[in-house]
Amino acid sequence: MTEPRPPLRLVGSPHRDEDDDDDFEPVERAPHDLHPPYRELTVVENVEAAEEDPPRTPLSPRFVIVALIAFQLLAASSFLGKYRALAQGGGEFAFAAAVSALASLCLYAGAVLLAGWPGRGRALFIAAAAGFGVSMPAWGIGYGWDWPLAFGAILALAGAWFARPEVRPDDESAAQP
Repeated sequence: MTEPRPPLRLVGSPHRDEDDDDDFEPVERAPHDLHPPYRELTVVENVEAAEEDPPRTPLSPRFVIVALIAFQLLAASSFLGKYRALAQGGGEFAFAAAVSALASLCLYAGAVLLAGWPGRGRALFIAAAAGFGVSMPAWGIGYGWDWPLAFGAILALAGAWFARPEVRPDDESAAQP
């Protein structure tokens, strides 16, 4: 069977020898109040950053989209031989290859515009999404070489969202100071 458990000894119990530990101080609170006391929250206002700390800017979502498009370019380039072989097969693969190549160029040009100038390249992203959407069924959905094109279509839609022009209130609006 199992061995019997040794008896438990509580820290700070009354059965403790006083000469065991001279640094021990019992807690002065009710036995049912086991949590530490709460601290009052204070509001700190007018805190200025130290002069040696450079200002931190958050990572813009447009740069995340551009980085993901660069990843899509690497993924699509790994299947370049397969795309070339399918395009030389003729028929609908030649059409899909032409549309995919134009969609890819639109996607990469839109990424360059989005990285350099916020709010630019939306039409290129929309054209890329439409091109990838038209060419996807011709490539054959479900194959391994198809996922970079599907990922490109998703990124084109995200790029179109982040490349929209910034909405500014009218000069005559009551929201202006």
